[in-house]
Formats: sequence, structure tokens, C-alpha cells
Amino acid sequence: MSKDNSISRKVFLGKLSMLGLAGAGAGVILKGCGNGEEAPADPCADLSGLSDSDIQLRETLQYVSETPNPDERCDNCEYWIDDQHGPQCGGCTLFAGPVHPAGWCVSWVPQS
Repeated sequence: MSKDNSISRKVFLGKLSMLGLAGAGAGVILKGCGNGEEAPADPCADLSGLSDSDIQLRETLQYVSETPNPDERCDNCEYWIDDQHGPQCGGCTLFAGPVHPAGWCVSWVPQS
């Protein structure tokens, strides 16, 4: 006796699409749980839009994202621009790109 193991195209495509949806749903769930992956990127560290000369100027001014002196922070510096790169990051009138509020550079000057 032979069994007919054939499946209709409609049933096959229906099962295939359900399998795809299940895989996509599992991906969303795993992404939402973090799945042990690293935290989202720091928006104040995104230098992707800067030129090499912009990055070089930041390095020349010895900009760091965390100040070595708590009394001298970017957000209490004369050159600070509030919320220039979103609510978490400011900017600086001396160089381009996002700046950490708790950052520092050699050109720090107290706000007047």
C-alpha cells in the first residue's frame, strides 16, 4: 500500500508563511529581552558624522567623556551648548559633535 504524501501548494505556502512569522516573532521577543547582548550605544559617543579633522580637533583638545575633576564639567563650561545633540548630549562651540555633560577638555572655562 502506498500512501499519498503529497501536499497542496496552498497548504505548503500557508505552513511556510506561519513558520516565517514564528521566526520573526521569536526574534522580536529575544531582542526585547536583551538576549545577553550589549546595551544600546551611547548617543554622546556617536562620531559617525564627523570628518577626520573634526575628530583630530577633539583629540587635540584632549576631550574625554568623563571629567577627571568633578568641578570642571562640560555642562558648566562657557563653551557648552545645551541639548545640541538630543536630551542626553550637548555640544561645544569649540569643536563639532556630541558632548557628554560630564565630559571635559583642556579648554574648559567656567561659565560666567
